Amino acid sequence: VPRPPISIRNHIIQPSRSHKFLGVIVDDELTFKEHATYALAKGTRYTMACQRMTRAMKGVHGRLLKKLYEGVVIPKMLYAADIWCSGLVAKGRGRKNAGRGARGFASKMARVQRMATTMITGGMRTSATDLLDAHADILP
Repeated sequence: VPRPPISIRNHIIQPSRSHKFLGVIVDDELTFKEHATYALAKGTRYTMACQRMTRAMKGVHGRLLKKLYEGVVIPKMLYAADIWCSGLVAKGRGRKNAGRGARGFASKMARVQRMATTMITGGMRTSATDLLDAHADILP
């Protein structure tokens, strides 16, 4: 249903589907899907920036990268997650689809963590994710 514009003192205000408030993108249905994709892109961008600092011979050591990941990337990606991550859970569509949104985001977030753990440990792309998490001493 299209929403009509609001007029206040001869100023017409057009309705929008979402708005960024205190760093969280709030949409009109409170699903937070737009913010989840924004947070995922932000985490990927910061992880790629950390990856540019790693080089085989003259780059930043893995211990420092772990501190950067835990101190910068995770807080940037999960800012206000207690508010928006709970909104990703599917609402009342039965047992089959319950929690589908949160699991989908968690698997996408695990890709960002895999990039980081591969970078921290210096492992190969074909290494098992559980093994990388254990060697980097990062919770899955």
